[in-house]
Amino acid sequence: MDTKIVKKKSKLKFVVGGFGLIAVLALSGAYITNQKKTYNVSAEDIQMDLVTRGNFEDMLMVNAQTQSLNSSLVNVLEGGAVKEIFAEDGQMLTKGQPIARVYNPNTEFNYMNQETGIMQQISQMRSTLLELKNQELAQDKELLQSQNDYNTALQSFNLQKRLYDAEIGKKTDYDISMQNLTYQKQRKSIVEKGFSNEKNSRNAQMSAINGSIGQMEKSLQILRSNKNNFLITAPASGRLSSFTISVGQNLTSGQSIGKIDLMDGYKLVAKVDEYYINKLQNGIKGILDNDSKPYQVIITKILPEVKDGQFLAELNFVDKKSENLKIGMTFGVKLKLSADTQSTMIPKGNFYKDTNGKWIFVVKGNKAEKRTISLGRENPLYYEITSGLKAGETVITSDYSDLKKYEILTIKK
Repeated sequence: MDTKIVKKKSKLKFVVGGFGLIAVLALSGAYITNQKKTYNVSAEDIQMDLVTRGNFEDMLMVNAQTQSLNSSLVNVLEGGAVKEIFAEDGQMLTKGQPIARVYNPNTEFNYMNQETGIMQQISQMRSTLLELKNQELAQDKELLQSQNDYNTALQSFNLQKRLYDAEIGKKTDYDISMQNLTYQKQRKSIVEKGFSNEKNSRNAQMSAINGSIGQMEKSLQILRSNKNNFLITAPASGRLSSFTISVGQNLTSGQSIGKIDLMDGYKLVAKVDEYYINKLQNGIKGILDNDSKPYQVIITKILPEVKDGQFLAELNFVDKKSENLKIGMTFGVKLKLSADTQSTMIPKGNFYKDTNGKWIFVVKGNKAEKRTISLGRENPLYYEITSGLKAGETVITSDYSDLKKYEILTIKK
């Protein structure tokens, strides 16, 4: 019986088929890759605004609080626990009026020891002065005695000389009187010389001791006056503010527990976002509205320290100040940063927090496509557009939290 021969498929067909399949897969992958990510959104869930061109007002709105034009801090000189409080926040005080008293037994004990030590040193120095004065008195007596002995010897010698010259006196008496006179003269000279030397040395010692006593007495006065530092008094006359201490509270030396507003005028202090730290400077003017009346203000000081993302700016009234001002009142102030210009702009929106102003969705019909843009200045209402958009276009300005990973949006009515 004959056997049927089956032909084997050509290897070439398999190779060609494999390459074809790879090519199809590659083209499909490229197509899928090149497709932009799209997302369907409801028109009710987004905010759309028109790009416009018009007068861009370069200004900043801040809230400013009234404070005293000048004030003096109330500082703690000696730390301790609050024992008594004599004043309250908002009270009018005169300079030197007691505010509070602190108590620190360790410090008071140290003061007592220092005071005792200084008084003992002063007592010892005064005892030394007394000894030196007694020495001076004894030496004065010795000098006086030597002078008197010399005078007596001189009188005796003169008498014996007259008697001897008259051949009445004895030669021995004359010689003895002469010898005694010579001795008393030399003794007097030695005493006078020693008196002069010791007097100069003693005067120098007494002067130094008196100087030391003077310094010790000054130190003692300062020490005693430091005891008064436990009593906190008003550094100036005015209204006490920011004062919130309580009995028993521990205070440290140098701590500020309040301030005295001198009531000589008012200034405004505004907290400003750190974004504007390089844009604000002294001399920038603004407008404050109070009781439907505008008042012109001007920045007088920038405090560059940034805390919690904000820095402080101080403002003063230019010509006239608002009436019935009180410390702590808050006003909205409009600051003019530069002259108005004709610019392309879009309303502010939550899109910025997700894009940092680098891109935005631009609406065309029922589609919105991601586009790169550049922003310039901003004010409370608008962003200035420097590139990427033109007047008449529509953009999405609402939150992009769920949209930022897509490039095209399909807007459903």
